Amino acid sequence: MEDLINDLILESISEKYEIGQLTCKEYDLNNNHTQTIVRYAIRDEDQNLVRHNDMSFFKTFEEAEKVLEEIVQQKFEEAAQ
Repeated sequence: MEDLINDLILESISEKYEIGQLTCKEYDLNNNHTQTIVRYAIRDEDQNLVRHNDMSFFKTFEEAEKVLEEIVQQKFEEAAQ
């Protein structure tokens, strides 16, 4: 029963966040051209960018997912105290 409650709490916390894809142009000084890059960011329920370990943008969706799991776990532990 306790595991079910914990799962519900974790799910409730994670629903407050979303991972979004950002596409932007980056100028490469070495090759003198512009390239398109994709990054992923985590936003909270107020659509603010979330920083974790001094990072707001992640190279892969999987990296952003891992960071989001860490954030949710940290919030869960803070709530338990």
